[in-house]
Amino acid sequence: MYIQITVNNLFIWLRKFSVTIVLLLVSFFVHSQIIIGEAAPYILVTNVLVGKGITTNNIVFTGYKRSCGFFENGMESKLQMEAGIILSSGIAVGAKGPNNSGSSSTSEVKSSGSALLDLYASQPTYDAATLQFDFIPQTEDIEFNYIFASEEYIEYVDKGVSDIFGFFISGPGITGEQNVALVPGKTLPVSIDNINQKRNTQYFRYNYLGEKTLQADGYTTILKANLKLEPCKTYTIKLAIADVGDPLLDSYVFIEAGSFQHKTRLGRDTFICAENFDLELDAGNPTRKVKWKGTDIKGGNIVIKNDTAQKIKVTAFGTYEVEIFTDCGSFIAKKKILPGVKEISLGQDTAFCGDSLIKKLEVKNRIFDSYLWSDGSTGDTIMAKKPGIYWLEIDKGGCKKRDSIILTLEPLPKINLGKDTTVCGQVDLILSAKEIASKYIWNTGDTTIRIHVVKPGPYSVLSINKNCSNRDTITIAQRKLLTVNIGNPLLEICENDTVSLRTGIRDTVNYATKWSTGETSSTIYISTSGTYKVTVRDKLCNFKASDSAVVKVYEGAGNVWIPNAFTPGENDNINVSFKPVSDIQSYNYYRFLVFDRWGQKLFDTTDPNAAWNGYFENKLCENGVYIWSLNVKSNCSKGNMNFQRGIVHLIR
Repeated sequence: MYIQITVNNLFIWLRKFSVTIVLLLVSFFVHSQIIIGEAAPYILVTNVLVGKGITTNNIVFTGYKRSCGFFENGMESKLQMEAGIILSSGIAVGAKGPNNSGSSSTSEVKSSGSALLDLYASQPTYDAATLQFDFIPQTEDIEFNYIFASEEYIEYVDKGVSDIFGFFISGPGITGEQNVALVPGKTLPVSIDNINQKRNTQYFRYNYLGEKTLQADGYTTILKANLKLEPCKTYTIKLAIADVGDPLLDSYVFIEAGSFQHKTRLGRDTFICAENFDLELDAGNPTRKVKWKGTDIKGGNIVIKNDTAQKIKVTAFGTYEVEIFTDCGSFIAKKKILPGVKEISLGQDTAFCGDSLIKKLEVKNRIFDSYLWSDGSTGDTIMAKKPGIYWLEIDKGGCKKRDSIILTLEPLPKINLGKDTTVCGQVDLILSAKEIASKYIWNTGDTTIRIHVVKPGPYSVLSINKNCSNRDTITIAQRKLLTVNIGNPLLEICENDTVSLRTGIRDTVNYATKWSTGETSSTIYISTSGTYKVTVRDKLCNFKASDSAVVKVYEGAGNVWIPNAFTPGENDNINVSFKPVSDIQSYNYYRFLVFDRWGQKLFDTTDPNAAWNGYFENKLCENGVYIWSLNVKSNCSKGNMNFQRGIVHLIR
């Protein structure tokens, strides 16, 4: 009997019980045969290990918290135990296969030993993990199923350092703490030295390197622990495991889910190959009242004739429960009747696109006794490299299942947008997917075989035919009309200074550059006055562009001349205004003022282009002499500003 547990079940139980339970860790291995996780001890005892009708209390775990966990999906491996709890002298998840090491150890545990196990071991114990709880049975007989596995196999048989475990029961009618993990039919405790490749071999299984079931190098068959108790009284059981002699090489105990139960004659779950069967189920409690019910594998109720009889006949796959009434109440025992092996699947028929295919064919997450493929191979996987029909027939416990898959190869749609293209000037192109397909999807949103493009950029099309598609991309680059700007048309520099003229186009390989000086670089340096011109030609598109600039070099700080007379008000427009004349084109500072003989300011400007027209307050001034002052500083000036003063004759 077992109760199948999944992680979803765990969270349902967490909500169901009003206690604070910490789920320490759940670890999944999607492509593994056994799923192993770590959960709180309360969950492991009440909802995984113990069947209905057994009251539990005082649940305590001692040891490293990750040494205690649960497992499931075991029926799809060689373990042949679907689900349950696991105790380890290492960490629980370390038990998961494949067996890729002959000496696996977990260094993170570092727990102390067990005083109880020390009594039975030949040397001190280490890394002990003990799960104990009190329980009240309703009948005289309690039983549960377990498997012992270890990395100590087979090198350390009879070496005196083999790991130890035990199930110790204490309570009414029992002297001290008795170990019930015994070799069948004997009083010997189950251990590496008592069940191995040399003795009691019928209970031993090798786990060769590479096997996917477990990490351990060997393990026992499913064994049964039997407890003889007084009904309705409280007992304590301790499930314990530890390393012996040193903390090296891990061992594990797997205890079947729901198997800690009152003894009946239902037995473990049964797997039947035949679709038609007639099986008898026996409640095994002839002196007690019983009540049967059943649920088929699809969840529907099964009608059971004589549902209060000790024995019933069943003919349908499903879960059968019998409630057995005792002096303490009642308990429920379960048994599943299931198909010998579930349907297998190689996956959906698959179409591959292109000129070749490769696909790994396997039944994931399951292990069988034998495999037979359509090509005659017998491994658990094959690599399909050609189109066709592939089938697999598996055998598990004498039950066979077969599945097939069709692999097809379809050509990719042919598509070629051509090489990346550079357009001179305006972009105006037609792009075509060329070969007819059932559907086109362009990155522009178009769905036709051809599109008209007027902008540069990347263009791609997905061409779809049945199950296959192909994509191509082209990048359209644009070379626009060429422009060149070397800066201000007039550049003034001081004597012994240098100015740089730059085209801004550094790529002189694709853009031919020629200056009036004969230079071909993108930048030239000028220190003499003159007019400088550059022409740049786009070699690909033959676009040309030119620009020029006048460079004026001042000798010293620059020269300023002041006229000594002017004739405002004349109609000949000759010498009608008064201003300084200079070869300086730009100033750091400029101020020009005009005064009459009595100091009255008539004109004031900081604009080098402004001139006095001879007027003051909109009246033409009288003939006479006027005083001017000029304060300037040019780019080439050094020290203080240049200050000048003089007179000018206004003639009218």
